[in-house]
Amino acid sequence: MEPGLFFLLPKDEAAVLHSPPEMDLSQLHHLGRLGKPWGHRGELVFHLGDTELEEVLELGVLFAELDGLRVPFHVSHLREHPRVGAVVKFEDIDDPQSGSFLVNCEVYAPPGHIPPELEQQEDEENLNPEDLIGMLVLDENYGELGEITGTEGTEAHPVMVVRKGEQEILIPMVDDMITGIDFDTGHLVVRTPPGLVDLYRSM
Repeated sequence: MEPGLFFLLPKDEAAVLHSPPEMDLSQLHHLGRLGKPWGHRGELVFHLGDTELEEVLELGVLFAELDGLRVPFHVSHLREHPRVGAVVKFEDIDDPQSGSFLVNCEVYAPPGHIPPELEQQEDEENLNPEDLIGMLVLDENYGELGEITGTEGTEAHPVMVVRKGEQEILIPMVDDMITGIDFDTGHLVVRTPPGLVDLYRSM
């Protein structure tokens, strides 16, 4: 068997996937919890909690926690349900009885899955200052500050040059000040320290 592939072993009446020992499962992203069987085809209620359904629709494998171990299962289908939120069916689980051992199990995303909020955070941490040129800066307290026309400072400590008309404001590019970035709208939201904007506007 090639390294990194899953292999099948039976558990109860279902075929359960076991992951290779070198795979670190302790850092898997929690998605929700499985509920009671739904219908007669082996589906289970899937309580997603704060997780958006769109985040898990494309995942072909979900990990369920069984006796302290996080065990992967192939997803046959996952669908939204108006009464219970969502239901999921795993391969080789075709009736309520065969899926009963999964009731109340916590569910996790497979290794390598990055939740949207962390993916956005990672993108922000890897930002190239030059990529921000042309974006409109919005301050949480002062509103629109202007457009980023360039950068100054050093590679380790870049500073955004923000201009609106004849007014120029220099804003350090640090995590504490940048609270949001939307490349689709071209907006960058900042929370400047008290007095910074007033200082430049008084010059």
